[in-house]
Amino acid sequence: MYRIGEYVVKANTGICKIDEIVTRSLSETSEAKEYYVLIPVDDPRAKVFVPVLSEKSNMRRAMDEQQARDFIYSIPGIGVKWIENDKSREQEYKNAMKSNDPASLVSIIKNLYLRSRERENQGKKVTAVDDRYFKMAENALNSELAHALGKKKDDIKTLIAETINERAE
Repeated sequence: MYRIGEYVVKANTGICKIDEIVTRSLSETSEAKEYYVLIPVDDPRAKVFVPVLSEKSNMRRAMDEQQARDFIYSIPGIGVKWIENDKSREQEYKNAMKSNDPASLVSIIKNLYLRSRERENQGKKVTAVDDRYFKMAENALNSELAHALGKKKDDIKTLIAETINERAE
């Protein structure tokens, strides 16, 4: 169980602070349940209600500073899995986004980066689907790392590159 004041990552919502835990009945016919009230860091006016006992919430604790640094060091070892079929590949991207797993996000980012370079070398544009998932994965990952490290989201890409380059030397 999470506590009020903790930061969590909710799939498709991002970094959120647990503002309160309330008991509510969402309709006149449903029984009252406990809900976490999440406030997204990127949109502090929004509220997201997540059942406390839900196994399908796709919510996890946000990385702390040390976990974020360790994760960045692990990025070079995260593999890429290429899927030829466009529909299957898009489904894999959807599943990775739903999984709320940072390593899956890195895999998408690496995969799509390589694919975009390949398409550019062939004189082709990046597909809209690839571009959309690249941006979604990069935003989700960079938001969490920025929060954990106390940095701006725009600085994370540079930090990752510098860290990987330092380790390679």
